[in-house]
Amino acid sequence: MLYSTAYQSATNGLPIISHDDVVTLRDADNKHPDSTKIISQDGAQERLLCSQADITIFGGARGGGKSFSILLEALNDVYSPKFKGIICRNAVDDLSDLVDTSQSVFGEFGEYNRSKGDMTWNFYNGGTLKFSFYAGGYDDFVTRFQGKQFAYIAVDEITQIEYRKFKYLLTDNRNTGFLRNRFIGTCNPDPESWVARFIDWWIDDDGYPMKERDGKMRYCFMDGDDVSGIIWGDTRDEVYEKCRGTIKRYWKDEYNEFGDAKELFIKSVCFIHSSVYDNKQLLRSSPEYLGTLANRSEEERARDLDGNWKYKEVGDELVKFKHMEQLYNKAVPQPAGRLYASCDIAVEGGDNLVLVLWQGSDMNYIKDIYVTRMNAKATVTAVKGKLEEWGVAEEDMTYDLNGLGQLFRGFFPRAVPFINNEAVEPKMKFVYANLKSQAAYVFANKIVDGELSINPQLLDNKYSGHGYERLRLRDILLNERKVLRADPNNTSHGFALPKKAVMKRLVGHSPDFIEAMLMGMVFIIKKKRRSIKGLGLL
Repeated sequence: MLYSTAYQSATNGLPIISHDDVVTLRDADNKHPDSTKIISQDGAQERLLCSQADITIFGGARGGGKSFSILLEALNDVYSPKFKGIICRNAVDDLSDLVDTSQSVFGEFGEYNRSKGDMTWNFYNGGTLKFSFYAGGYDDFVTRFQGKQFAYIAVDEITQIEYRKFKYLLTDNRNTGFLRNRFIGTCNPDPESWVARFIDWWIDDDGYPMKERDGKMRYCFMDGDDVSGIIWGDTRDEVYEKCRGTIKRYWKDEYNEFGDAKELFIKSVCFIHSSVYDNKQLLRSSPEYLGTLANRSEEERARDLDGNWKYKEVGDELVKFKHMEQLYNKAVPQPAGRLYASCDIAVEGGDNLVLVLWQGSDMNYIKDIYVTRMNAKATVTAVKGKLEEWGVAEEDMTYDLNGLGQLFRGFFPRAVPFINNEAVEPKMKFVYANLKSQAAYVFANKIVDGELSINPQLLDNKYSGHGYERLRLRDILLNERKVLRADPNNTSHGFALPKKAVMKRLVGHSPDFIEAMLMGMVFIIKKKRRSIKGLGLL
């Protein structure tokens, strides 16, 4: 069996290495490890490098060698002067490990431009491999990628990219150098993502990849802007029969010289499952990583160790990826009205204190955000100063009374304490479990219904906290919105948020920003209560 890397090298006069030779090299490396030798690993990595699909989804568990594999795939074309490839992650800062690792893969084939404005390997024979990101609004994304051509496109952590951005990237998967076009997406299981629906055929009812379908190729025509519009089949003929009318509308006779409609309009797709057990190099170097994965929550073990795509400890999230994109891209109306503030309290040594400035009694506009971690005395002084700077009256601030919030009670006597487990009004008794759950539901609806807007200048501000470092606000919120969901184990009193420990497992840290924001809804909830009581006296 010949590898694509071996075939490409052979066209440039270099020797072909057979599969038997590769096995011999692996055996020798197992006995005497040599970090300077790069050999594709047996199992999932080898299957990926042999994939002939137009689109290959690779992964399904942590530690499977996914990121390194997409670097190896680019070796196919390092000798081609017309090769252009690109590897993407969500944000520029997410690329640092990939870039560092790439030195060991491409160092002898070219030179790397370290500028964050370029981030490109320039190979000695003329080809290039670029590192880039896909975060930000869709229009900006299209502007950056419009008119580009890449024979090879890889998206690391593809579950984080919006489906329509993925589809747009496919329009760039082309070249004029007669190289094979291919697209690879790596991922860990995420049952909430569009990828989970995209690869559903390869996954059994219990959420585990089916061995008999692992690596098997299928075909599809991706109609529309949602995964539900994809037309699938086991052969190109089957897909063509299902969407013949659509394809015929866009087919022209002059296309015949380049191939038939089935070949040109229908994509081949495969899913290759990878797990930590496939990454023998990692286990030889850091065998304790297995224990690290095992010492996690049941949900995390199911996904990260077992590769389960359907395990969910909590209910479906209320705010989807598309709703956050809608929020980020929404035109901000001219803000007006009264100023309010909501505060999730923390002091030095703990999580972040997050203070949110709202404008308007409808709580639809987030004007500013203040974040700090200081000692108790300094925190009180800073919050008082910020409220004065913003022009917020003390009675128009709410703060989390639970835990550290007790600290604020004496210093802000006129402020509105937010009590998580406070009972809701009687008519809402079996609708919401408590005040916090009601506030979360109201806040989520504001996002989903397109009522909420946020000062766009805030979105690219970077923050650090326990479990994350220098992340943009837009990315923090995109992650933290996952806690806005129901606890399926607590339904006796209506909608209830998951417990705080579950929230932390969902997002990897305390969801301080989202919690500070949802607390602002108390002014709407209590205003309605007062209005209803007032009407009762008439």
